[in-house]
Amino acid sequence: MGNPYQPTDPTDASKAAASLTSLPSLEDTHEHVKAVIEQVGQQISALAPAVTWSWRREESRGGCNPPYEQSDGHQILIANYVSDVPIPEQNWPQAYDIARRAAAGLGDVAVTVFKDAPNDHDVQFSTETGTTLRLGSQKAALLSGGTGCRLSTSKPGP
Repeated sequence: MGNPYQPTDPTDASKAAASLTSLPSLEDTHEHVKAVIEQVGQQISALAPAVTWSWRREESRGGCNPPYEQSDGHQILIANYVSDVPIPEQNWPQAYDIARRAAAGLGDVAVTVFKDAPNDHDVQFSTETGTTLRLGSQKAALLSGGTGCRLSTSKPGP
């Protein structure tokens, strides 16, 4: 088992950094993921009108995870889109499907199910380039996401 704190090999880091130039910018990805989150929220609210969403917390911006940690890239964790009312259990399958279809528009996605029990759901859709969309419903409902590592058009620091 390798050391998770060991820096990426310089050759692999260079390849990873070069691959970022073929991806949309940090700013474009941010706007796209945020729009997807709002669209998913609206579609879930259409199914379950008591589920209403608002933005909570601040976004955070930071450096990238391996193998991109040596690149000029950054990532943004988007603010949480929260409903104080959870998604009703009978609507969960449709809400999951709405999020899955929306996430597919971000790229090829892998699904990670953290929890899947009655009235206790938490799932994340992730692309191979690190873009994420997360949907959860317990005592409240949550939509969140992140850009994955991208190059900024304005290139400020973290």
